[in-house]
Amino acid sequence: MGKKSFLAVTITFLLIFILALGGMPALAKAKLESDLYTAETVDGVTLAMKRYRPDESARFRKGAQPIVLMPGILCGLNYYDVRTPPGENYEVKLPSPLASWAKGDKYIKKDHMRYYSLAHYLWLQGYDVWMANYRGEGREPYQSGGATGYSLDDLGIYDVPAIVEKVYTETGKHPVWLGHSMGSTMAYIYLEGAKYGDGGNPHVVSDPALAEERNGGNGPQSIKALVDIDGPVVPFTGHLVDNFPVWAILYWPWYLNLRPLTAQYGEYLADPFFSIIDMMWQISEASGCPDLDIINAFLCVNKENFDPAVAKFTVEYVLDGFSSRVFGQYFDASAHGVLREDFCNGDNDLFPPEPCNGDGYYYYSDNLGKIKLPTLVMADGRHDVTNPDDVRRFFESKARTNQDAFVMVPDAAHLDLIGGLNSPTFTFSEVGKWLKKLK
Repeated sequence: MGKKSFLAVTITFLLIFILALGGMPALAKAKLESDLYTAETVDGVTLAMKRYRPDESARFRKGAQPIVLMPGILCGLNYYDVRTPPGENYEVKLPSPLASWAKGDKYIKKDHMRYYSLAHYLWLQGYDVWMANYRGEGREPYQSGGATGYSLDDLGIYDVPAIVEKVYTETGKHPVWLGHSMGSTMAYIYLEGAKYGDGGNPHVVSDPALAEERNGGNGPQSIKALVDIDGPVVPFTGHLVDNFPVWAILYWPWYLNLRPLTAQYGEYLADPFFSIIDMMWQISEASGCPDLDIINAFLCVNKENFDPAVAKFTVEYVLDGFSSRVFGQYFDASAHGVLREDFCNGDNDLFPPEPCNGDGYYYYSDNLGKIKLPTLVMADGRHDVTNPDDVRRFFESKARTNQDAFVMVPDAAHLDLIGGLNSPTFTFSEVGKWLKKLK
């Protein structure tokens, strides 16, 4: 080879090498695809969503069945995404033997907290896992907008459609909806085809066409199936909340942000918080009186079913805040035994009126039969903030399918149904078995 040929080859090689180096950042950037997505509601609120993978080098389960995980009242998506955040150190001793699905998993070996993550379990099972924060909730960078005095109606009518359509747009598949507590209530509202009335009507109405599409239809708002984790129709029995001070406090629409408190003092609050709740539960059991009215609203944890590190994580990273009108709506349901639209819709009265036929309010609890999706319902056995009989009430009131199932979770309370010590071996397994049977 002559000197000129050798020089030409060398220059060509160097140019290729330089171009390759120039392209590497772009390739790396493409590989590090963000897990942060956003959905826009029709009333102009930006909702934050997270597509799950255990780290940036892991792949999303694109092409697989998408499943949306929605938390309950006060909580953000970290309820399902249990892990060790950067800068934290949680001492978790894994049980022996491990649940079969977790054996040999390198991510759990590296971070024991992931053993209690439903998002991680479903990802390992091959599902395309999505989580979302409804308005007002979440931790940066996954914090949603709209931290105002919103109602349950707003969540079901505005937030759920935006989340479902976003997942469908990104995946081309109709998602399964999995909600815990209020995350299930949102699905009740959505699947009944709820919307605000036309022509200035402030009340909620049910649109038959929306209900038809959302319950397994072919449109972008369709859901394939529902997993209801202890979702109440009427939460606790709360006749004592039916008084002037309670309604006066909750009447005005406001949002209480708990994040500054829980983020700074969560590690000190977790143990006393759960200990007090456990003591109250023990007193109710010893007294032989499971229905303690408003006190039941606080009985949400079986401390013996929580690893202390997961309990600490829950207080520090899961509890976000709440809207006064959501509590007002749930308190109305507790006081009157029916779940209906916000009693402030079109009414300026401080007190919620006694339910009666023709009062103009839409009653979600009277229209559960509009929900036609295959549904797995799971309930804890305790009469705490939710009553297992009330959770079964939803199961028995919805339109029946041959894939419906009702499961009682042993040795658990409302909050530790997900992330509890027995969640990896019982709750996760039951969810996984049911999902595999879906047609």
